[in-house]
Amino acid sequence: MKRSKRLQVIVDIKANQEQKALETLGQSQRQHTQMKGQVDGLTVYRKDYVDKCNAFAREGVQVSRLIEFRSFIDKLDVAIVGQERVLNHMEHDVQAKRRMWETMHRGTQSIQKVRESALKIEQKQENKREQSEQDEHASRLGRKKSINASSV
Repeated sequence: MKRSKRLQVIVDIKANQEQKALETLGQSQRQHTQMKGQVDGLTVYRKDYVDKCNAFAREGVQVSRLIEFRSFIDKLDVAIVGQERVLNHMEHDVQAKRRMWETMHRGTQSIQKVRESALKIEQKQENKREQSEQDEHASRLGRKKSINASSV
């Protein structure tokens, strides 16, 4: 088996691994985007709730009701902080998967360049062999003509 054919097997394996890494990266990015949407949604909900609480406070509301509002806002704050931590972790995960994919991509490109180089060398060798065969064939024809010409 020619070197380029052996290298093609490796290129195919590397490309498959690279594709799987890219799919994993895409999935992580989608999850990150979804989580960011959730955090943004919670933040907007908290702001709206605070606005509602302030509106009730301006109209005059019982202290117990204000304490309930404040307690719920505190719970929202805790939930937002927790979700932001998860989001931060997901960002790091996406970055790590991106670096892994980039490394695999560079590796695939490198082995493809080696394979292309091997193909060029093999093509040069094939061209040289064909030229040598043609020269040999022409030489035999030339000798045959010269033998035929001298025997006449």
